[in-house]
Amino acid sequence: MAKSLRSHSKVKARNLKRYTADSDYAVTAAARLNKVASRLQQRAAAPKGHEDDDDEMDEESAEAGTGDNETNMQEDAPQQPKKISTSGPRGSRNEQWRKAHKVKGSKNAGRTKRRR
Repeated sequence: MAKSLRSHSKVKARNLKRYTADSDYAVTAAARLNKVASRLQQRAAAPKGHEDDDDEMDEESAEAGTGDNETNMQEDAPQQPKKISTSGPRGSRNEQWRKAHKVKGSKNAGRTKRRR
């Protein structure tokens, strides 16, 4: 019978491969760890330009004091992506077939049968 990936014996075998110095798994795991560590060091060393941008935006808005404030706010605000509706028909092949053949849904709309 097959064992799941979470089984004790499988996890133990993978850890043994991962932490044995001469295995391919150990080499790959070490390379991945070094790559992540270098990426974190680059992010930590990079200057944070976010605070500087806010100061420049304040100066620009003070200079552009003419005009309607509401229009300036609308232009400054980042555009929010349009929300995707997750309700309604999914358009799956089964739903298309049911719609084409006019198959009615269940009488109780998914509820269990009434007990008397």
